[in-house]
Amino acid sequence: MDIIKIKKQEPVVVEEAPTLVEDEVEVPTQLQSFEWEAPEFEKKDKTNSWFILPAIATIVLGIIAFATDNILFLILILLGFFTFYIYAKKEPRIISFKINEKGIEIDGKLHQFESLRSFWIFYNPPTEKEISIRSRKTSSPYIKIPLAEQNPNEIRKYLLKFLPEKRHKESLIDIWMKRVGF
Repeated sequence: MDIIKIKKQEPVVVEEAPTLVEDEVEVPTQLQSFEWEAPEFEKKDKTNSWFILPAIATIVLGIIAFATDNILFLILILLGFFTFYIYAKKEPRIISFKINEKGIEIDGKLHQFESLRSFWIFYNPPTEKEISIRSRKTSSPYIKIPLAEQNPNEIRKYLLKFLPEKRHKESLIDIWMKRVGF
């Protein structure tokens, strides 16, 4: 014989969820954006001995230009060394960067995503932390943006919403300038 227990159960009260008033609903009007400032290039200290080899090359080429009576070549060599010296001693400007749904803004100039092809993040801390953007413009096909202290993973996730990620190769000039110390 089976015994069945019948126990009086208390009724369960279900509370209704509070209704939201339309004014209280927060709808994001803008996607996430990133803003930061960074120097336009990494300044590397150059001692006077750093200029010895370019100065020797300038003197040798200057002697050749003078010996061949080529004054225009001599002027070009002197202008080249002067430009090299000024650029080597130049202090970097601080540039503001902004990435949002409109595009990438660099020092107040907006590059809309429609005018860009792809991006790649070169990340090898502490020496290399920059975004490479490939533009549709032939005059400036690549735009390099220093990341400073920004999180590359967050920026990558955000940029993937607007641009494809494609590996960019460093140009020979970029590689040479890093090795030389620019």
